[in-house]
Amino acid sequence: MNDNEFYSLFQKRGKNARQAVNEFIAMIPEAYRRRIYIKKGFGSIYEMAAKVGGISRNMVDEVARVDEKLIDMPELRSKIAEVGLSKVKTVANTATKETDHEWAEKITKMTRGALETEIRDSKNPIPGESIPTTPQLIEFEHFQAKLNPKIILKLKIIKSKIRKGATWNEVFSKLVNLPESRPQKNPKPSNPKKRNIATARRRDLEGKCSIQGCKKPATEIHHKKPWAKFRSHDDLEALCKNHHELAHQSESMIDVKFRQHKLQASIF
Repeated sequence: MNDNEFYSLFQKRGKNARQAVNEFIAMIPEAYRRRIYIKKGFGSIYEMAAKVGGISRNMVDEVARVDEKLIDMPELRSKIAEVGLSKVKTVANTATKETDHEWAEKITKMTRGALETEIRDSKNPIPGESIPTTPQLIEFEHFQAKLNPKIILKLKIIKSKIRKGATWNEVFSKLVNLPESRPQKNPKPSNPKKRNIATARRRDLEGKCSIQGCKKPATEIHHKKPWAKFRSHDDLEALCKNHHELAHQSESMIDVKFRQHKLQASIF
């Protein structure tokens, strides 16, 4: 057996060991309800769990607390044996009898970090709701009314030249930064056949996650228009790892709630 074969076997045994522990922990509440520990001569459920499976007292208490919360949620309760106590515990306080099936599916597909992010986001108000938008829009309307029609026409031309679907934010940002910008000689057009995003474009998207209220750094770039269908880099956003995972989940919090604050009112 060479090193690679040995490591593959090592990984397989480790995965089987974790699965066995999960299945054993999931059986503890039922073993307690049946009083198996008394019938088999153990002093307590803690002693039986420790001697039979090497499970600590704290872990026994933890699985008992989670099991009690899931008393009316059989699907989530059954997932302890499949995905482990830690993941199920993450959603135990949020799930209800009505959402039992929904959360059972999510913990199978999603990482623990993404689950925690979705739960945290669901408790926050919709981004933008608490921010008064009317004064800002009035300010822009007042600014628009002061513009000469020829300037408005020129702004529209600039907007059309930036890229298809460019926002007015981008137009004014370009004008403000114009003196410092250095136009490239013979710029290379983006290749829609390649999924990779140009380094310069990636650099423009660096910073914090674009989901309002999230303070994590943006580590991944998301195609809001699915790449497989549109083959376009025109609609990108920078997201943290967890929000990127949520963006790819059907009916995720991003799709339901957090897309709204990305929509910008048209000035003209």
